[in-house]
Amino acid sequence: MKKFWISCALSLSIAASGLPVQSFAAEADDVPLRSLVEQLNGTLGWDAATRSIEVNVGNDKGSFKLDSMDASIKGQAVKLDKKPYLQNGSTLVSAATAAQIKEAFKKADKLLFSFSTVGDSRTEPNTWDVSAQDNKWLVNSKVMTRMANEMRGQQSKMLFFNGDMIMGYTPNSDVNVLNRQYAFWRGLASTIFENGMYVFPVAGNHEVQDRYTDEKGKTVKKATKANEDTWRDNMEDVIIDEKRFAEILGEQVTGWDPSNTPKIGMDNITTDQKQLSYSFDYKGSHFAIINTDPAGNDSHAPTAWLNSDLDKAKARGMKHSFVFGHKMAYYYQFDPANPKSDGLEVDKAAADAFWKVIQDHNATYFSGHEHIFNISQPNGGKAYQVLVGSGGSPFEATKPTGNPTDRMYAWVTVKVYESGKVHIDAYGFDAFFGPTQNIKSWDLENGF
Repeated sequence: MKKFWISCALSLSIAASGLPVQSFAAEADDVPLRSLVEQLNGTLGWDAATRSIEVNVGNDKGSFKLDSMDASIKGQAVKLDKKPYLQNGSTLVSAATAAQIKEAFKKADKLLFSFSTVGDSRTEPNTWDVSAQDNKWLVNSKVMTRMANEMRGQQSKMLFFNGDMIMGYTPNSDVNVLNRQYAFWRGLASTIFENGMYVFPVAGNHEVQDRYTDEKGKTVKKATKANEDTWRDNMEDVIIDEKRFAEILGEQVTGWDPSNTPKIGMDNITTDQKQLSYSFDYKGSHFAIINTDPAGNDSHAPTAWLNSDLDKAKARGMKHSFVFGHKMAYYYQFDPANPKSDGLEVDKAAADAFWKVIQDHNATYFSGHEHIFNISQPNGGKAYQVLVGSGGSPFEATKPTGNPTDRMYAWVTVKVYESGKVHIDAYGFDAFFGPTQNIKSWDLENGF
């Protein structure tokens, strides 16, 4: 049974199913179903076959048919006092039905927290489809701002930004150019902070690598200590501001040790990795941020450090581990006729060792770098690689592929519940800034 997941407007999903859309005038006491369900920390879906709106709150479900008083709440058939109906693209229910839903779901699984993640907001010089401002500062502020606003509407209090927030890539670690670009991005991020969402930056290759042409005419991309130092100069105040963390997230950060970083000599590390790879705990979950382009060992994760870090988190009783890095472990081959290798898998053995750490700890890995959205379970395992390098940079797929999400600006929002359930929603909108769509939803424990 094919389902169309609801985002901005239910009517768009119904129209996509080929069914007629009817709208009626709203009555004064009627309630938008979406707002009601989101207050209960739930999600909505549309079942085209039965013309039903599906409600999921915690582990409990309900089903409400358009233009019908027949409904199901937590597995029980019920009669409503009034048929749900559409008005201006929103599904409305009566005040009595709203009260019935609230009562039924009030003991549902409690939401502990939500976070969102995306990467790659930098643009290319002379990009035709961005504003003069964004061509000057080389950040897609239109996409980034829209996403941040929608993330807040999804109750996210944390945003993990998976690298390549700026163009960078100077030929000589030019601190003046980098500082100028960082300043603009930090201005955008400051608004996100002040609106109640903590931004955790993840270093990408555009931040830490130089790009130049060598004497043989070959393009070289190489991380430098100078660029790592410039990263710290621009990001150290938010990695991690304990006072601000508590103000936004409601309690003190735990499991945070500024000295807990990959040490020189470990994982072929040759430079100080403070505030490039770091970790912390929050409400029973562990968060690890890794630098996938350390100076002297580009395109490699700090695998031994991460293994130890996740072991310690498990010993502290953390239920979940979420890992964030810029480069994906394995490239998404959206064009099988032209296969590429541009993630950690450029060193296949090292990528496999890294992925074994993710799998062995039942962790989830979120990344960017490839400017596309994709979810996979590499190497036949259960662990997920969630690729969201779709935060405003030019699309990896330069032309349609047959998969619409390959050319969408996309992010994921993750909800963690008291029972231990983790629910993930992927959202996106197209290159023409059309309505946001809920493009995939799943519970981490149960898969798709």
